[in-house]
Amino acid sequence: MSALNTPNSLDGRYRILHVVLPFAIAYLLSYIMRSVNAVLSGPLTQEFGLSASELGLLSGAYFLTFAAMQIPLGALLDRREPKHVEAGLLVLAVVGCLISALATNFFWLWVGRGLIGIGVSACLMAAYKAYRLCFPAERQSSLASLMLMVGSFGALIATVPVEFALPVIGWRGIFFTAGALFVLSTLVLLWLLPEMPAPAPNNKPFWSDTWSGAKAAFTHREIQRLIPYAVFTHGGFLAIQGLWMGPWFRVVDGQTSHEAAFSLLILGVVVMFSHMGMSVLGTRFKEFGWSLDRIIVIGCAAMLTLSIGGVFNLWGNSVVSWSFMVIATSITAVGYAKATLAFPVSMAGRASTAINFIVFVGAFGMQWGLGLLVDIAVGLGLQTAEGLRIAFMFWCAAQAFALLWFWRLPVQENQSKP
Repeated sequence: MSALNTPNSLDGRYRILHVVLPFAIAYLLSYIMRSVNAVLSGPLTQEFGLSASELGLLSGAYFLTFAAMQIPLGALLDRREPKHVEAGLLVLAVVGCLISALATNFFWLWVGRGLIGIGVSACLMAAYKAYRLCFPAERQSSLASLMLMVGSFGALIATVPVEFALPVIGWRGIFFTAGALFVLSTLVLLWLLPEMPAPAPNNKPFWSDTWSGAKAAFTHREIQRLIPYAVFTHGGFLAIQGLWMGPWFRVVDGQTSHEAAFSLLILGVVVMFSHMGMSVLGTRFKEFGWSLDRIIVIGCAAMLTLSIGGVFNLWGNSVVSWSFMVIATSITAVGYAKATLAFPVSMAGRASTAINFIVFVGAFGMQWGLGLLVDIAVGLGLQTAEGLRIAFMFWCAAQAFALLWFWRLPVQENQSKP
């Protein structure tokens, strides 16, 4: 891409094509791999004899390695062009897919999934950094919601399409196909993305700058207010969507594998349209005088209430009950916008990756922890379905704590931006 085609020289339509589309494709693929275990959990459990906690640990490997990358990733994004950072990491996603496809035991499955987590760790944050460079502040919330809408479409693809592909190519073929698609996505990034404005010169040693930037982010009051929300509300939803919703439909509701995949498809459609709605309403809320704090509090309260409705099936149909819950998950994009806008552009990469680190540590802990709760319940003589209900009720209680923490922790109005 010619340097003449800088982001500022592109009109709105071409800016969407050259800046938004390449990142959207990569994030779509990353979300497919994040969510695919909800469908693959059956064949993987059958072939490798996995317990609920082992399944949670395997699926959570993605979140653990993804989270570990966020701290150095923030400094990288503030020093290098987003497209170069993301393209380099996607190579590891390709390697992870190949290892997963060839795995013969739990260890190599875990290694492969962990490498996928590292490889896709920049897909969302590199996009947010690029958007921060190329679009005005009032567009950030809408663009964040747009990306999460794209991700929810990836979660949709990881349901029925994967379920129908399984008898044809098997779960190993799914990983081979994903690896090939990651190669294509990398080429699109390098071809379409324009040159970004050069980062400000930074002569500080990389790791000392990394840790000082991380400290500045994690000690900022706005990040501290978002920690329980990021761990339990957002991270918990990723754990549920990426793994435990599938077993819920199969075990608690007694659905077949095909029926469960279709139920997951419905939820994916609802999530996608919810984020689409938030991407449109994001700028409208500001016109109505709604602050980001107000949106988060109302959204979290709605999500908590509707999660309880899902656990107890208050609407008489499990898919309908959980569909109402996932509508409220569109507020997750607002948390990213709030974290990023609390910092100057020079810290945008580290701010967004700081909150993302917390989200994915939470997702790993919740995905594994919910599996442990199920195993403990079964060990005490309860049925697996009862164990899943207990685990989901714990998630609801954690959401309530997160809401109270954010709502009651006062804003430090005079805190200067680092």
